[in-house]
Amino acid sequence: MNPDVAAAGPHDHLVTFSVTTGSFWLRVLLVAGALTVAAFGQLRPFFAEQSRATVLSVTVAAAGAGLVQLLLADGLDVPSQAAVPLLAGLVLPIVAIRARVPRLAAHARWIAPWVLVSAAAAGTEFASAWLGSDAQDRALHTGLVIALVGLSWLTLCRTRSRFATVSVGTVGWLLGAAVVAATGQAALLASAVGR
Repeated sequence: MNPDVAAAGPHDHLVTFSVTTGSFWLRVLLVAGALTVAAFGQLRPFFAEQSRATVLSVTVAAAGAGLVQLLLADGLDVPSQAAVPLLAGLVLPIVAIRARVPRLAAHARWIAPWVLVSAAAAGTEFASAWLGSDAQDRALHTGLVIALVGLSWLTLCRTRSRFATVSVGTVGWLLGAAVVAATGQAALLASAVGR
């Protein structure tokens, strides 16, 4: 046996990455879920009615992406007490879709446009992140979570008037576009930092 090899000791074949694989796969899930929901938000104005399976899958994708975003964020730009309503906003549309109680679904459909329009407040967070705020990372993550809550409720929106239909479609389209941009920026920031 070669003494130089023996002196060096055993060598391992360990491959190291600058990013832990756990957070990498969470980011892949976040990007996939967020882009799915954003695509729904942008295409919904062009389609009249979606199947229950489509609505459920988009709502689950929104909830999953929102939860992953909460896991990956270093913090949000809102008080910690706001985490509970945000989580409820992500989960309640799934409950309303899966429930066999028509009254619950009817109430959720009545509330949905109001939640969607309220989620347009994500625009202030995105503006803060994109205009160079000191807490750019936190504002970006907060805007993404709020926008995902709004887009999850978009699946339940049933409007009666033309004005409401145009308003809901416009807000959904804008939130979808903002989610695409914010998801891309969050992915770039995470890769630049090496997380």
